[in-house]
Amino acid sequence: MKEIALTSALMICAMADESLLEVYKNQSFLHQNFTNQKSSFSVNLPENINANDVDISASCELRSIILKEPELIKNKIYEQYEADVKKLSLLNNKLVALDEKFKFITITNPIKVSNVENVKSDSDKFYDAVLQNLNEQTSLKEEIKELNKKINAYNLKKIKKADLDFECDPKFVKISYPVKLNINTQNKILADTTKSKIYIEQNLVVKNPLSIDMNNLTIVLYPFYYSSNLTPPRFNPWYEGKPETEKVSYKTMKDAGGMMPLESSAKRAYNSDVDSQNVQNTLANVWKISKVNLKSDEESVFTYDKQNLDAKFEIIIDGYADSNAYIKANFTPLKSIEYALTTFKIDGVSIGKALNFKAEPNSESHVYFGKNDLINVKKEKNTNFTKESFFGAKSKILEGYNYEVKNNSNSAWSVTLIDRLPVPTHESVSVSTKNNPKESEISKKGEISWKFYLNPSESKNIEFSYELTKPSK
Repeated sequence: MKEIALTSALMICAMADESLLEVYKNQSFLHQNFTNQKSSFSVNLPENINANDVDISASCELRSIILKEPELIKNKIYEQYEADVKKLSLLNNKLVALDEKFKFITITNPIKVSNVENVKSDSDKFYDAVLQNLNEQTSLKEEIKELNKKINAYNLKKIKKADLDFECDPKFVKISYPVKLNINTQNKILADTTKSKIYIEQNLVVKNPLSIDMNNLTIVLYPFYYSSNLTPPRFNPWYEGKPETEKVSYKTMKDAGGMMPLESSAKRAYNSDVDSQNVQNTLANVWKISKVNLKSDEESVFTYDKQNLDAKFEIIIDGYADSNAYIKANFTPLKSIEYALTTFKIDGVSIGKALNFKAEPNSESHVYFGKNDLINVKKEKNTNFTKESFFGAKSKILEGYNYEVKNNSNSAWSVTLIDRLPVPTHESVSVSTKNNPKESEISKKGEISWKFYLNPSESKNIEFSYELTKPSK
């Protein structure tokens, strides 16, 4: 029994030689690799881990794993906490002593009546002693109150030690378990219209999930959910004339505690000295970020991708909505661009943030940079053309608009004006157009567009009209 206790006490807490952090959209897993260990050694795990969460593979058979009760991490913050707790105890003792002194002064009442002058002198001394005592107590209580606030604000971290026992000295041990990871992705998209370039920077903001230093860490970002739903939905036949079977909705493990939004930290380190690859595995294009070092309790920002791409800028006018002119950049990314809170700048001017952009590698993509107020668009209804008429079994609706687009900027722009046509849903319904100039394109979904080029101070007039013929009711 003594030998077992001695062995346990001498177990060395091992540090991982390398670690892999797999980050899904809803869950994160940490894999730690240890090499050339003794048959018995210990590792530090997060305090919320239980035995069912831990998966161990090794070059030797595992005899046992014992998870100890969580214990506080004895770091500098803990030392400050202990010092403040000790100081609080001393202040409370001092307060008790002052209170006892107050009782002694007031209850014992050393004043002895002899004559009027002595009474006045003694009462003044009594007053001064009581007042000094009360002032000291008030000051001390305020100091204790502030110290209690400071102590309660300490965010003390705990770890759970796991004692491992193998049949031999393992050459290799891999320990895997889920972690609650505070992480954010933050991107920047910068446009330079003068050089026809777009610069994209992808950043990862992550906080160490273990509260101990982690070195030589590799982070893999998966663009999908870790899920228990691995099969397609069941096929149900569709019988005409009978109600269709209700579709089964499969829920993914979106609510699992893994990838959580990162609260802003007062201490943040920036590190660009990492290696990254955008690789394609069996399932998706993933990011692999290596040579990451995370300090204990430190929030770190890693720039894992930079792309400087050729871009074609143009103006898109939403004539089907508010007739505003938007700047659009068309480009082809070399590597995948992940969903992230993205900051947009154009020619050095910040224009906003958005969380709605993702792009695949080597695929044509585009992004908008907001409205260009220097492109003036006027849209007026052509009252001379718009009318409705009825001929026998059919009715005709004629509608027309006049556009004037003027370039008030110092730059020339390629412009696409888009409006909307009604889309026939039956062969008895037809739509014809009479436009000046003729449209550049009409899509199957009723999107009609004109493409043209505007030099500075140049204007363009467009007459858009259509005739809708359909059966009368």
